Amino acid sequence: MSDTFLTINGTRVPARMGETILAAAETAGLRLPKDDPALCAHATPCESCRIRLESGGVAGGDPVGQTVLACRATVAGEATLTAEPFPREVKSAAEVLAWRSLAPGISELIVLVDKPVPYLPGQHVTLGFGKAPLRRFTPTLSLDGLRELDTLHFHIRHRPGGLFGERPEERFRPGTRLKLAGPYGHSHLRQGDGRLVLVSSGTGFSAIWSMAVAARLGQPHRPVHLVASAHDPRDLYMRPAIEWLARQGVEHATLCASGAHPLPPIRHGRAMLHLPVLSPGDSVHVAGHPAMVQAVMQAAARAGAKTYGIPHVPAPAEAGVVERITRYLSSRKPPAPAPEPQPLPANVRQIRPL
Repeated sequence: MSDTFLTINGTRVPARMGETILAAAETAGLRLPKDDPALCAHATPCESCRIRLESGGVAGGDPVGQTVLACRATVAGEATLTAEPFPREVKSAAEVLAWRSLAPGISELIVLVDKPVPYLPGQHVTLGFGKAPLRRFTPTLSLDGLRELDTLHFHIRHRPGGLFGERPEERFRPGTRLKLAGPYGHSHLRQGDGRLVLVSSGTGFSAIWSMAVAARLGQPHRPVHLVASAHDPRDLYMRPAIEWLARQGVEHATLCASGAHPLPPIRHGRAMLHLPVLSPGDSVHVAGHPAMVQAVMQAAARAGAKTYGIPHVPAPAEAGVVERITRYLSSRKPPAPAPEPQPLPANVRQIRPL
């Protein structure tokens, strides 16, 4: 039984007080943007289901400007919300073409897809390989701005003892088969006229690079201001991409590192320190560490700019061989103790061995 009503993209639907906007919409048969159900962890929001609150009120939802997360915002009364159109999910498979090092601990995975996944620049897909859990990755282009037909490029961080093991290049040998699904995500590039401010940390640059190339080739009238950051200057693998953007007329591109004092032209400090002065006409896209994404989105919202975030939630470490064996042994039930010997009845004669 409904307590109130929501109007979502012009459709009036019943809702119960306290349930999430996403649950109310899906109960009514409406599609809202969201992540792969296998990866949707509401405790670590992925920004995939962010929608616009036009009027009324909701509770919670990590508000940024006039937007909320549909998976976390709960019904508090009548409200009107809108969500932009988005591509339908496609399930496909892919074959590894190459695994190349970009920086210490960062590599580029190139795959050939069996069936194209029509993603928008900035959207992500899920990859599955072997028995490893599904992971989100953002398709992008090679650092020279090119992409061959039906190929996808991914920038992947790996570390000893991590999800991909000690030698990921062996796991991703050419010919290895992968499962792929998507696209997902709300924070893709839109058409517009205002300045694009593109901000990344770490491998969040994969999403930013995809949007930067699409903007220069498809919306060349739009000014672009790019900030790419890392903790370690050695992780600023995107220098060839910055050179490509300069040849395409992008005058404002900043590389910065927060963990050490780098040599010029790299600047010292976090990405937040090198943001331009934001204005209501800007569209701000930010991808990388969740804390950095939230900080930039809040700064953009305070300036009245449109803002879209792509948080890269760190992957849990994959257990090593020793840890897996220890976990297995500790989970085994101890053997049942041997039963105590029972005395024989008085009328039974015991036969002694010879």
